[in-house]
Amino acid sequence: MKRLLLTLAVMLFAGAAFAAVADRDVLITKAGTVFSIVSAPSADGVNASLALTIESGNTITHSVLPESIDNGINTSPTLAYDVESDTLLVVWMRMPNAATSELLVAAYHDDKWQPALVVDGKRPSLLYNVNVGITHHVQQVQRDDSIIDAAALVLHAVWWESGAGREGARYAVMGVQNGAISEPDVHDMSEFLARTNTVEADVKYDRNFLRHVALLEGPSPDAVDVLFGDHGTHSFYRTTLRPIANVRIRIPVGARPGPPIAGPKKALGVDWTGRTGTLVSDDGKTIIFVNATDEKLSYLKYADGNWSSMQQVTLTKRVTAEAAIAALAKMLAAAE
Repeated sequence: MKRLLLTLAVMLFAGAAFAAVADRDVLITKAGTVFSIVSAPSADGVNASLALTIESGNTITHSVLPESIDNGINTSPTLAYDVESDTLLVVWMRMPNAATSELLVAAYHDDKWQPALVVDGKRPSLLYNVNVGITHHVQQVQRDDSIIDAAALVLHAVWWESGAGREGARYAVMGVQNGAISEPDVHDMSEFLARTNTVEADVKYDRNFLRHVALLEGPSPDAVDVLFGDHGTHSFYRTTLRPIANVRIRIPVGARPGPPIAGPKKALGVDWTGRTGTLVSDDGKTIIFVNATDEKLSYLKYADGNWSSMQQVTLTKRVTAEAAIAALAKMLAAAE
């Protein structure tokens, strides 16, 4: 079965529902517990807080994330869940004012919220397409400088930032223990670009589409792959990032992307501003880029060095985003 990775829920090791609404996310654990979180505007419209609902059997629990109360516009919450430690993680964007945004993370552990942490910000910029994932292994440096594989709960986040003098994908990695989140190690993904891998632009590219970012399953349990676009080369890249634990969890110097995946050879001419998602075949050779709004789901397939034409599905009560994505996953499985 193909592994589905979506920007709005961790799909590396858990099941989740696709929520087309940008200010809501839903995650369903294998045990059947449903976590849903929504951005709820205040009565005066000045602020928006994040309200969490947990449904487990006949028990329903409601909780508001403390750091989101009367503290600007809190939006685009994205959930991840670790079954071993029973820890729910939420990464979200906050706008203290109309010109500034920042990325934050908080854990819900032992039936209560743990202190939130600023991952990146504050500066004049806009953030898009937050994608999160978790892994359970990390390379750990020993006293003799040797490296061993160690068990650890590691949270990964990738997103797109657009601001004055800044336009590109960003990545952060941090450890989580008993709900406490370590200081994040943050990188601009341009650090991992081999600038000799340039692709000349012969057409006008859709800038929103090149903002598509995703976390994919890595080649080993201690790694993730980051799929991201680059406006300078008009291409996508898939880079393997393998964190290392030495005082704190971080990405060592030396990571490099694979060969560039050139963008489509024509302007897309479609709206790519909804929630984004990514499906990848088991062999990694076929990638389906997905974008969903309340009305439609758009998708574009890249396989064997070629791009398909843009396809769209009109969403209705019967044809939901979840159903459309499930159909795409079946199509991907049948192709192999």
